[in-house]
Amino acid sequence: MTRVFSCLILLFGFALPARTIDLARNDSGAKESAALRLYRDAELSLRTGEYGASRRQLELLISRYSGTDWAERGRRLLDAIPGGDPAAGGVTPDAPFVPDLPSTTPEEALARLRAAASAGADDQALGEAYDFLRRYPNSPLRSEIELAAGALHLRRGEPQTALKFLAPLARAQGDRLRTRAIHLLGGALFALGRETDVLKAVPAADPSGAADRWLALAQVWRAAALDRTGRKEDAAELYRAVAASGQESPVRAYALAAIAGDWDRQGKPDRARDALARAGAEASRWKLDGLRDSLALAGANALSRAHRLEDAARAYLDFTRRYPNSPLIAQAFYERGLALKRLGEKEEAIKSFEDLLERAPDSAYAADAHLQLGQLDTELGRTGEALSHYRKMGRTSEAKDADREALLLMAQVHYNAKRWSDAIPLYRRWLDGAPAQDPKTKDVQGLLLVSLWESDKDNPDLVELAAKIPDHPLVAHIRWLLATAAYKRGDWVSAEDLFKRQIEADGASPHTPQARFYRAEALRQSGKTADAADAYRRYLAAHPKDTHVKEATMRLGALLYEAGDAAGAAAVYGRVTGDDADAADAAYNRALALAKSGKNPAAGWEQFGSRFPKHARASWAWWTAARMREEHGDNAQASKDYARAAGPEERTKALYALGRLEERLKRAAAAKAAYQKLADTSPKDDPPRLAGLLRLALMLELEDKPRSAAPLYADLMKHSRRGTSTFEAARKRLEALTKDKSLIGK
Repeated sequence: MTRVFSCLILLFGFALPARTIDLARNDSGAKESAALRLYRDAELSLRTGEYGASRRQLELLISRYSGTDWAERGRRLLDAIPGGDPAAGGVTPDAPFVPDLPSTTPEEALARLRAAASAGADDQALGEAYDFLRRYPNSPLRSEIELAAGALHLRRGEPQTALKFLAPLARAQGDRLRTRAIHLLGGALFALGRETDVLKAVPAADPSGAADRWLALAQVWRAAALDRTGRKEDAAELYRAVAASGQESPVRAYALAAIAGDWDRQGKPDRARDALARAGAEASRWKLDGLRDSLALAGANALSRAHRLEDAARAYLDFTRRYPNSPLIAQAFYERGLALKRLGEKEEAIKSFEDLLERAPDSAYAADAHLQLGQLDTELGRTGEALSHYRKMGRTSEAKDADREALLLMAQVHYNAKRWSDAIPLYRRWLDGAPAQDPKTKDVQGLLLVSLWESDKDNPDLVELAAKIPDHPLVAHIRWLLATAAYKRGDWVSAEDLFKRQIEADGASPHTPQARFYRAEALRQSGKTADAADAYRRYLAAHPKDTHVKEATMRLGALLYEAGDAAGAAAVYGRVTGDDADAADAAYNRALALAKSGKNPAAGWEQFGSRFPKHARASWAWWTAARMREEHGDNAQASKDYARAAGPEERTKALYALGRLEERLKRAAAAKAAYQKLADTSPKDDPPRLAGLLRLALMLELEDKPRSAAPLYADLMKHSRRGTSTFEAARKRLEALTKDKSLIGK
């Protein structure tokens, strides 16, 4: 009896260490697809009341594809399926076939179970085990029957049910079957993704020195759990110990496969391939065809990962020839196609994917093969064939929304070929019912927007679509064109609104600086001066180096000046640097604003005159500054400023004003010097000139210099109108200085 159950324990084919599975598969999409198929089958079974079938499908999903999202959903669904406790003899939806003719003695039941187990009839053997437990609950063989039931459930891919039998046996201290139960329990827990529980249930032991064979073999589950929990080095060491233990068991094949995976992880492909070969030989020895095939395919995958694509392509081809009936045949064709595609051998890649579809049209890889063929045909310009494959992908894929994905791929074929009118209806079909919050929805809306824009710029749907994806680059471009058009036709209100939307929707757009400036311009043109000033400030703060900065500064200064904020206007004008015409205008306007504000007004004119001495208004600025300085009693600076007012319109009056100022300061020499310069100024009859020369002549008389004064009086009479006060004063003084009537004239 023990021999029968030992064989069951050794040969069960339930889920094995994840590293073995990972080595055999490169494509995570295929895993998701296969996991989805199992989950949907389980859902269908559950709807029809086939609880047992649903449970088996979910447990198979969890054990084979534990790393997928569908496995996590499967665990939640599994917990919700009703059932009893088979270990306690209760009725359960998982109960297998029970013979119509029950056994009459424990010995007869045992014989039936033994015969079924030896023949590999797991369902019948499990039925006999259930029948035995119901009929002979107090038999001394009960624990062995429970152990057999747990092993059989594992082999059927039902680890959750197996736990109900194995967990009590693994806790039974002193029971001779305890270590065998621990070995099986470790496999069941690992299959369910409960790695932490594996480490608790399977005590650590040295496989080579363990006194108990089953405890030694159970170390493979500890190694697998350590691996999954990230303790890679500890796992690799334990795998090597299991492989070197000399234990006669298929477990060695799995340990060797895991060792190969560790070598691969360390970047040692030659050692990995050697370990794979040894694992394959061990798998063949134990007639583990599934593992043998997985390891053979893993060797080809290792070549692919090492970028030895030509060798990998040959290895995949060899696999398809050596194992034509393997369940992994579809994957081999698929991976060979990918390797050939990366090598640039597109036609050969197409042939491999077509072989896959011919040999395994219902495999999990069929939809992916159609996808690859669609891409290859697109690259080769065979758009008709590409569209056909994308349609078939949508029909054959088990993935959620595969048909919708096919629509996008077909639309992209038309899009890339610039057949906008063909792409548009496909994008519309995809968007029907698409969730608005899905990021992919915005991507598709963007593709549709481009297609509409390229095919029909006057399409009314453009505006509505643009509103849904305001941050799309093309939307910004469209809005910019609309805004500038409104601005050009003088529709300031519409232009301001569109420029504002442009700024709010995409502040990083290259159009944003101009949008800020022209929004301010539109507000100014529409009479909203306060809002315009604020808009100019925002523009200047955000884009201090933009091309319109000087213009915006001038506009802002003018708005503030008109609003009565002369000091604010002066501060704004003061920001304009440089020596061009705009800078000169800004400096001039700043001086005007300072003058209006009353805060050191002369300084503005002086700074303007200093920065732009050749400006047409520079001399006037010095004249104005001098007057302001004189009015405020700053005679010293006023004197300097008058001296710099050398323009044709200001020089005469400035020299006269300077002479009068120097007289008040009792600096006669300086006053005379200023008046003396008036002799050369024009026009000769300019009143300030005449007044200054008269002052000079009088000062010379006071200094007893009549000969110097007389010519000045003569000049005054010559250039002033007869009868004026200046003329009469000059005439009288000249008569007093000389008795020669000829000097006086008629």
